[in-house]
Amino acid sequence: MSSFYVEVIGAETFKQAEKMLADVPGGMDRALKSATKRAVSFLRTQSTKEIRQRYDLTRKNIRAEQNIRVSYRYFNGIEARITFRGNKIPLFRYGGSSPKTPTVNPDKTIMAIVNGNLRPVHPGVAAAGHQLVSTSPTTFSRAFVAQMKSGHIGIFERTGGKTATGDAEIKEIMGSSVPQMLGNEDVQEGLAEKTMAKMDERLEHEVNRILAGWGG
Repeated sequence: MSSFYVEVIGAETFKQAEKMLADVPGGMDRALKSATKRAVSFLRTQSTKEIRQRYDLTRKNIRAEQNIRVSYRYFNGIEARITFRGNKIPLFRYGGSSPKTPTVNPDKTIMAIVNGNLRPVHPGVAAAGHQLVSTSPTTFSRAFVAQMKSGHIGIFERTGGKTATGDAEIKEIMGSSVPQMLGNEDVQEGLAEKTMAKMDERLEHEVNRILAGWGG
């Protein structure tokens, strides 16, 4: 999890909006909620762009594991804590991962424990993958692509241990989480500045929209 504070609305802007909407019942609350919704949507888009500049991921795979929560406190205006949450993203979902489906190597045979018994099997083709767009995919000699009973497909590697049923134990190779990708202070500062500007812009728009509607 990664979080940081952003002064989304300064004291002067906040007081000006309050003054303009003083005669509109619930006007300030409506303006803030609408402006915040737009600002968070903007932040989600901007954070995705920041990630894709460095990491080989599609927007879909980022947003599947991206959870942005915003909480506020009134302190000379409005200060928001923006919290990014999300699980680590399987390496298989990154661009450059291969093979794209579980594939065995028919030219190679190894001894493996299957259903508690040691027997010869054709191993999976060595899997490859990477995270950063600036690097080439790395081939993992002990890793392979497999599909679990749940239907989930990923890149797995043998740990050398055994499961409770006596089978060879495997674990999935994971990449970074969204909070880890956005953990850089320079990235956070950039996102904070852009979000502040967007929030200020949207609040002004919402105030004017509400006043126009109220006047009509």
